[in-house]
Amino acid sequence: MARNLFPPVFALLLLVGTSLGEPARGRDCLNFLAVNSFTFGSIISSLQESFARSGVCFEIDYAPAPRNSLLLRQGKVDGELFRIPDYKNTIGNTAIMVPEPIIEGYGLLVAVSQDVLDENPADIQGMAVGRGVVWQNHVSLPSSGVSEVGDYEALMTMLRTGRVSAVLIDNVNFALLRTPEESLFAKRVTPKLQAHLFLHASQASLLPEIDTAIRVWKEKHAPTQGDY
Repeated sequence: MARNLFPPVFALLLLVGTSLGEPARGRDCLNFLAVNSFTFGSIISSLQESFARSGVCFEIDYAPAPRNSLLLRQGKVDGELFRIPDYKNTIGNTAIMVPEPIIEGYGLLVAVSQDVLDENPADIQGMAVGRGVVWQNHVSLPSSGVSEVGDYEALMTMLRTGRVSAVLIDNVNFALLRTPEESLFAKRVTPKLQAHLFLHASQASLLPEIDTAIRVWKEKHAPTQGDY
């Protein structure tokens, strides 16, 4: 399934005129960022349509989490998508969290063996995690041997090829990237998580329209969470 996610995302980037290196601001559109998780690209198009119906246009660009935070602090972008509430501790007063979450789910520990899941996460030898993903701070990680990966597709590839014993991934991305024939084991390692849009403070006047647009979008397009 993952192979089919790349073309729509890159087509979307071409349509909105952005590049992975330098975010671009359209004349009438807001410029939002998201972490290098190509699976999120599968919901961006419908989210843009919902925003447009509420009178808000936005473009999207993808980059690693630390770069996104830097650009948001510098006021070079208008917001960042898919961040949990704890992100306010990182970004401070630079941005305002839109109250309605875009995605709700939880963090998973995924492995190719149930025996690995039975271990304490801090004792697992060979683990991969998403670079800059805030919710992982709530999971006890090994003191060494942890690989930080820029996107979830690469993370899942490491698990499939035996380069790591386990990975941390949210359930929404896992549901999108897992193939039906795979024999993988997963368990929840966090309480319920909520992923929000953090809007730059300079765009605070748009918060009511954006909050409404997200609510309307979720009525038809909320991602499947799976059962773990």
